This record gives sequence, structure tokens and C-alpha cells, in this order.
Amino acid sequence: MNRLLLMTAASLAALAPATAMAQTALTFAYWGDPAELPPFEEIVSTYEAAHPDVDITVQHAPWSGYFTRLDTQLAAGAGPDVFFITNVPSYAARGQLEPLDQWIADSGFPIDLYNQEALKSHSLEGALYSIPRDNDTNALYYNVDAFEEAGVAPPDGNWDWDDLREAANALTQREGSRIARYGLALEANDWPIWVRQNGGEVFDDSFAPTQYRLDQPKAVEAIQFIGDMINEDRVMPSFQESQQSGGTSQLFLSQQAAMVIANAARLGTFADAPFEWAVAPLQTGRDGTRVNRLGGAGFAMNANAQNKEAAWQFLSFLAGEEGQAIFASASASAVPAMIGSETVREAFSAPFADVFLAESENGYPLPQFANYVDITNLYIQPALDLVWSGEATAEEALAGIAGDVNARLGQ
Repeated sequence: MNRLLLMTAASLAALAPATAMAQTALTFAYWGDPAELPPFEEIVSTYEAAHPDVDITVQHAPWSGYFTRLDTQLAAGAGPDVFFITNVPSYAARGQLEPLDQWIADSGFPIDLYNQEALKSHSLEGALYSIPRDNDTNALYYNVDAFEEAGVAPPDGNWDWDDLREAANALTQREGSRIARYGLALEANDWPIWVRQNGGEVFDDSFAPTQYRLDQPKAVEAIQFIGDMINEDRVMPSFQESQQSGGTSQLFLSQQAAMVIANAARLGTFADAPFEWAVAPLQTGRDGTRVNRLGGAGFAMNANAQNKEAAWQFLSFLAGEEGQAIFASASASAVPAMIGSETVREAFSAPFADVFLAESENGYPLPQFANYVDITNLYIQPALDLVWSGEATAEEALAGIAGDVNARLGQ
């Protein structure tokens, strides 16, 4: 009997370390192109090595399918413990995100090192629900070979709208009615920057709006300018055509677009392009106004996380100086949001890092509030689609939704 007890005790002792090593399980979800994945993988492996009692299960999906899965999981009260997220106020309003202010205060997390304006895009009614990974700063990528072939001088950092349009026209290759190469390709969600560059606004306030402003002259002019490049000049593809061709990255890599406006993640995507390319500052408005994006994706904690202490420890590593430095040092990453950290700024040594860091100083927070996504999907995007397709002028389309949008702002 004693021998059996001793054997049982010895067996349990032998199993104890293995049991301890697997006692804390976390799930972490993120999206990204293949070139964007290495820093995520490095962060997970680094954290697990430093915390052998934590086992992190990764849920990765491409951008196109990421939110379909995440939204379904969260709606069911499930989902990953920590996840990469955009449109933070919408999720926070549904009670799906854990408020982070108390966790930050209790742990002494250095939130003061972050761009404080960027934090507004990750908040709702004064409470912070996500910590930004990046500033999502854009720049102009251009095919050096195409410029030389077309005899176009490369951008000098001071191009305005008209300079960009003129270059796009010269770079566009037409074969009868067919466009063999477009001069320019844009991301479908970057239009607010053009509005702001022209002195316009989408709403009277990006975070607590009371009035729709996209029907005002400066905003209308900006939207019409983009529509004209698609339909009149035919120097850029429609957003539907771009999507059907694999997106702006594929258009650039296949040399079907000589210029694209995109964020720093493309530095990795384009690294092995079969042609020489470079990066220049974003175009200015016609009066020289410099405006760029501010407030990229961030890291949030599930309000229903089973082990919130463990989830916070991992999230604070992701968003802390070490995690931010890993993202910053990866050429396929993005302009860091922790701009107050010299360690992080020095780690951002990707090609053309100086262009992106300088452009990040021109950041403007895009609209982010509880029902912004609903308003966009129901009213703004359909109106924009009419402009992009040439079925309506910007003035007609944007004025036509003013009453509906203003009514929803009051809800």
C-alpha cells in the first residue's frame, strides 16, 4: 500500500511540471498579408519563451475574412481573448471590449508615450478600449522604371493634387479603349483624407458628431476630384475593378498601376517586386495643406475573456515598448503609434522610414463613433459608389443622403 502511494506521488510529481506549463491558455487573433505576419509570430514566440506557463493559440485570417469570423464569435459571447481591431467605438458600444483605463492605471503602462490624438480613435465616451499598434500613415509608392519610361520626373515631395493627376495621366498606358497600365490606384477607404486636404470635413466632429458635412462645397469638390480621375481621366481604376484585380498591391506588383497610395505594410509586400520602386510623401491639397491618416488598428481585450489578468499581461506586452519595437523593426510592419519612445522610433529602420515618420506628423483622426460603420454602410458608401461609377455627381449623391445621416446622428 505504501509502495503504491509512493509510486502515485512520484507519478504526480513527474506530471506536475508539464501541468504547470500549460495552466494558462490564451487566444490571439489578427489579420495580415503573408509579408505582415513575421512580427506577430515573433511577438507570440518571444512572449511564450518568457512565460512558459502561457500557451497562446493564434487565430489568423486575411483581411477579407477576418471580421466575418470575429463578429460572429463576439456576437455569441465568445471569441479570442486578445485581438487586432479597427472601428473600435462600434465594438465598444456593443459591450464586446474590455475598458482598459483601469488596467493601464493599475499596471503603470506608459500610455503617455503614445500619440494622444491617435488614442481618440480607440476610445468611446472618454474610455479607452484599444491600444493602437500603428498610425496607419500613408505615402506614395511609385514605379521608378515606369517613370523613366514615360519621361516623368519623380515626385519631389511637394506634389499637390494637380501634380499627381498630371503624372497619373502621363503614366497611364492606353491600348485603344483598354487601359494596360493605370497611373494611380487608391485604397477605397482613403477618401476622407482627400476631403480634409481640401479643407472639408465628413462631420462637424470626428468622435461626437452632431452634423453631417460631406455635402459642403470643399468636401464635394474632393470627392468629385477622385470620381473624375476614375471616370473622366481614366487614370485610376474604379475601386470595384481594383478589388477584382486583387487590390492595389497586386495592381502595383503586376505593373498595372504605376503609383499607389498605401501604408507602410506595403514595404514588405513590395520588397521582391521585379522592378525598382521608391516612396515619396503624400500629395498636398491645392493650397499646400498636408494631411495624412492617424489612428491605425489596435489591440483590444475581449470583454468576456476567461482570464483577464493573463490577457492584459499579453496585451500590455504587445502594446508596450518591446512589442512596439518588434513591429517597428519589421520591414513589413507599420509606423509605430508609440512615438514618444526613442527605443521604438530607432527600431523603425525600414526603407523609407524617414518618409513615413515625417508624414505621421501630419496625421488627422478619421471619424470614429458608435454608429459610424452603420451610417457609412447604409448611406455614405452607397452614395460614394454612385460617384465612383459615374452614375451621379458628388453634389447630387452627397446632398441626397444629408437628411438620413443627420437623423441617424441624433440616435
